[in-house]
Amino acid sequence: MRARWLCLAALAAGATGAAGCGGTGATGASETAGNQLAVYSSLPLQGPSAAISLQIVNGEKLALSQAGGHVGPFRVSYVSLDDSNPTTGKWSRDATLTDAKTAAQDTSTIAYLGEHNSAATALSLPLINAAGVLQVSPSSPYIGLTSSLDAGQDEPARFYPTGRRTFARLQPGDPGQAVAQVRLMRSLGVRKVYVLDDQDPFQMPLAQLVAGEAQRAGLAVAAHDSVPVTAGGSYAGEVEKIVESGAQAVFFAGGPGPGAAALWKQLHAANPRLLLLGPSTMVDEAFTSAIGAAAPSTYLTTPVLAAPLYPPAAQRVLGEYRRSFGAAAEPYALYGYEAMSSVLGAIRSAGSRGNDRQAVIDRFFAATHPDSVLGPYSIEPDGETTLARYGVDRVVNGRPVFYRAIPIR
Repeated sequence: MRARWLCLAALAAGATGAAGCGGTGATGASETAGNQLAVYSSLPLQGPSAAISLQIVNGEKLALSQAGGHVGPFRVSYVSLDDSNPTTGKWSRDATLTDAKTAAQDTSTIAYLGEHNSAATALSLPLINAAGVLQVSPSSPYIGLTSSLDAGQDEPARFYPTGRRTFARLQPGDPGQAVAQVRLMRSLGVRKVYVLDDQDPFQMPLAQLVAGEAQRAGLAVAAHDSVPVTAGGSYAGEVEKIVESGAQAVFFAGGPGPGAAALWKQLHAANPRLLLLGPSTMVDEAFTSAIGAAAPSTYLTTPVLAAPLYPPAAQRVLGEYRRSFGAAAEPYALYGYEAMSSVLGAIRSAGSRGNDRQAVIDRFFAATHPDSVLGPYSIEPDGETTLARYGVDRVVNGRPVFYRAIPIR
């Protein structure tokens, strides 16, 4: 399968230079300048993801504020950058590269918190890694960032020009999401599933992971098709194939655009009993409000659980968030809070070497977090989290609403 995608992930991200297939051999200075440290954040602060990003940013600010802006002798500043295009509101290649270069060139940078989107992380990670800086993403589930399983050519090696792992994600990656999808199918009585992807190279591996996981769980996979999904598209031929296959469910790995909503409605119209399953990228109100009568048949996996399912430490943080920012706190804020807290903890653990980038990376990967706001977890050597639950949303009144949690380990 890797030969199939070649370097599609890099091409789709528009990656060149450090983010291209060959990478770069540049390395950054290990020690930052003096006792002033900077933590950068890069997230889409405009457009459809802005509300989520604001929660994450405020969570990061809250964790730093509670630490008093200091860790031992080190003063820590925070810089929030925007990786979105102000015209479209979507994440931008140019903005992402600018953010990463800004952080990489700052001699005080000790950590980089971002990106939200996997394709954006595929651009920033080689630059941040080349500078020898720790990168912690609140999401970015694409498997190729951490593993070669069903990933693109030279992945994950091409993201790490230094040859050292410097990236971690706090939300479980696509392997965990695939387990959640299949366990959801089994709980719904699905015996045969039809797998689709929208030809996005950051989604195609997830479709493959789900198909493989389904087969291992004893489910029949009717087929795995790649379908170009466009606004106003007609999917009559594909829908006919799916209905004739006898599949009880369709898993679609793709984005939440108008084309996906049209596909959803056409599938439901052809067979109202067909279960329609989608990944976390589709947990988007623009999508869920557009699918009409297909809503009751829709199940979307998400790494974000309902607030009461997080530990007592999380409830305290969510309460402090409301007091500090005068706004409702969502669980997304916990991922920002934990990203900053884990970085500050690594600086603290490094002691007098808290301004040494490699020492902070080493301490970050060696840490365990038994009492974190996300629940107990650690980061594995490849950058994956050990968090053991994934969520499922249903669609109610056009909005994604938490339905249940599923163990993935």
